[in-house]
Formats: sequence, structure tokens, C-alpha cells
Amino acid sequence: MIYLKTGVGIELRGDDMLLAAVQSNFSKAAFTRFTRIADYPRFARADLRDAIDRFFRDNGLGRESVALGISRKDCVIRYLDLPLEVKDNLDEVVRYQVQAFEPTEEDGFYYDYAPLEGAPGQKRLTILLAMVHKSFLDKQLAMLRELGINPLIVTCGSVGLANMYLASRKDAGDKTFFLADAGKSEMEFFALRNGQLVYSREVPKNDAHGWDELLLGEINEAAARLRLGPDSVIEKIVLTGESSRAVLEETRERISDCDLLERSFPLTASEINRQLISEAAAVCGLAFTAIAPRPAVRLNLLPSDLQRRQGRLGIAVAAALGAVILLTLTGLGLIEPVRDNRRLALLEEGTRKLEAPVRMVRGLESQAEKLAAQSKQMTELLSDRDRNLDILQYLTETLPDDTFLRTYTNNNGSITLTGESGSYSEVSAQIERSPLLRDVTQRGAINRNAATGRETFTLEAKVRQ
Repeated sequence: MIYLKTGVGIELRGDDMLLAAVQSNFSKAAFTRFTRIADYPRFARADLRDAIDRFFRDNGLGRESVALGISRKDCVIRYLDLPLEVKDNLDEVVRYQVQAFEPTEEDGFYYDYAPLEGAPGQKRLTILLAMVHKSFLDKQLAMLRELGINPLIVTCGSVGLANMYLASRKDAGDKTFFLADAGKSEMEFFALRNGQLVYSREVPKNDAHGWDELLLGEINEAAARLRLGPDSVIEKIVLTGESSRAVLEETRERISDCDLLERSFPLTASEINRQLISEAAAVCGLAFTAIAPRPAVRLNLLPSDLQRRQGRLGIAVAAALGAVILLTLTGLGLIEPVRDNRRLALLEEGTRKLEAPVRMVRGLESQAEKLAAQSKQMTELLSDRDRNLDILQYLTETLPDDTFLRTYTNNNGSITLTGESGSYSEVSAQIERSPLLRDVTQRGAINRNAATGRETFTLEAKVRQ
């Protein structure tokens, strides 16, 4: 069968590397290839590259649409509850939130976020935020580059699984589904509601408790977090992963609504591949996400500069593919023995047909480079802009009511504050929690003003860049 689109998923699950291919044409997408490279960190880099090259080469797969899945324990997911008024300035608000989560300035996060659609008239905004440590992801991407792979998307496995499952549920708009991906010794449990990923958590399994207790605990935890009441309906609880059959066997008597994903797998698959669905479902979801035109959950942790580079590469690859098709069609007309003039005329005609697509591709590449330059310029401008107003607004909104600032100075990013307060400890704590400031230190002693009864203070801090 000829496939028009091919997506490849690569999942790093513990010490195993899982690869799967999902291909589609005008009909339903198909799960076509799968392999597991066990204990891949022990491979010599050349041997690991040979194994990956064989997967792509022997199956005739391209490397243009690759989605990398990182494990849930390496992906930090948070749900932010924000006032609706910040909607027009969401990028900057989320950036401040991410800075507050960063353990150190040296080891920051790559992140992406997606607003979740709330109930009509809701005055709060819920944001799904995904983050990964830059040091971790840079290491993984460097390894993949050595292996000849440049991912188009980086996300966590549950996102791919959610996209694949939701694509097959046309009735998911007003329903709640629980999915559990059971590995060898851990379970990732997540909830889908109104076609969105609204809950996600990974929990380890210990010897003291069985799969049934672990699953029941996660169901109760998710129901509490989502505020599901007695009248709320959980449409289905779906199990997948290497241990999914064991989970189903242990929970069959206590939870009647559980079922295996392989029994309602949304992709077509051969009989051989159907036997692999339990262990391959998450990586299939990643491959599906790589080619899905409108995935339900759009979270891409790939650094923005690499996203732009991969986008330009995709344009070039599409142009090259179009050129090959046109040349092939032209070549079919040259099979008959004709004179050289006839062949030359056909080749010239094919060349003329290619001129317009080539001009279009060059124009798109030029536009992409200009947009990248403008984006870089805007980023530099925003990062260098005066943030005094933001800092003063934060101080006004968070410092105790009995606090008064006498002086505020900013000398090349070094902030000095003097003032007095009835609760200096609260002032210091609020400033240390600020997403705008770092390295907060007290200068001098804390004295009490005999006239007002307040403590006088001097604090120094650095502005976060």
C-alpha cells in the first residue's frame, strides 16, 4: 500500500527505546511498524545508530516527522489557575510562572502551554503547562542528533496517547475518560474531559500494594482534583501498557468499567501488530501526533529555534518530494522510444512546471528567515525592556498593608529597597517568592522605629533576565 504521510514516534521508557511508525493515506491511519531497543544506554553509539538506521531503512521510513516522547517523571506538568484578565498577556504571565518554578537560573526549563476551555461564563482561566529541564532535554537531543534524528515534536507519552484516543472519539466533547498506562513498576494515570487533558500523574507501584489498590487510589485522587460529584459520570476507564492485562485481572471484580485499549484501538493494524498494542500504544500516539493536522493536545517542548529550523526543513523536503513526483510522472512519458527532440521537449516542459513550486518554496524560506529575525529582535527587545513597573506592581499587590517603601533604586539590574513594616519576615518572604527577582539579601541590621513600632529594613536583589 502507498502511504502519503508517515509519522515516527520515539519513546525513551526507562532504559528502553521504543520506535513505532504510523502511516496514513486518504483512509484511516495504520500502525505499521514497531521495535524495542532494550537497555539502549549500554549500546556503543555506532551500534545504536545501526539499529535505528535498520528500523528506518528496512521499513522504508522517512525521518521528517518524528515525535520524541519523554517519560512522565522527566516532564513537569502543572495546571495554573489565573484571572481571566491576563488572557491578552498570557505569554508573559506564563513565562513569569515558569521562572518561579525554576530551581536555579542556570538550569531553566523548556516549556509550552495550552489554555483549557472552561464552562461558559467562567471568570478564571486554566492553563495546562508542561516543562522539562533544559539540561536533560539538551542531552537527549544531542544524543539523537548523533543518531541522525532531529525530532519535529518533543512531548510526554501521555500527550501522544491522549491525541490518538481523542481523535477516535467524536463524542468526547462532554464526557470524562480515565486512561492508565501501566509500565513494569509504575503507572501514569491521566484524565480527559471535554476533549482536553485535565489531569496527569505518574505513581510508582510498590510490593506492599497491588495494581487494584494503585488504580483505585488514582481514580479517587483524580475524581477529587476534578471535583467530580456523586452524579458525575466517568464514561470509561481504559488500560494500556505492558502490565495492563495484569491490572485488568486484579481490578475486574472491583471496577467493572475497565477495558483494554487494544480492544478499541483507534488505528488499523495487522494481526501481528495487534499483539504489540499494549506495549506500543504510547509510542504509536507519538507517531500519530507527528502527522495529525489538528491534535487535541498541542504541547511541543522542542526549543523554539529548533522548531523554526525543522519547519524550514519540512518545506524543503515537501518541495523535493514534489519535484521527485513531477520528474517521475515526466519520466513515465519517456518510456516509449522517441527521438531526442521529443525527450528534450518533455524535459523542458517538466522543468517549467517545477519553476513555480521552486519560487514558492524560496519565497517561503525567505519569509521564514525574516520572521525568525523579527522574532529574535522582539525577544531581545522584550528581555531588555525596563521592568521597574512590573516589579513595583508586584510589590504593591503582595506586600502587607502596614508596609511602606521609602526608596526604590535599580542600578543595572541591582535592586535596593528601603522601608519599614510591621512584619519584616513577611516582606522578605514575598520578595523571595517573586518571579521577577532573585538573590534576595538583607543589608544591615533590622531596627524598630520607636515612633511607629515598625521594623526598618534594607533589601537587595537582582532582576531575573
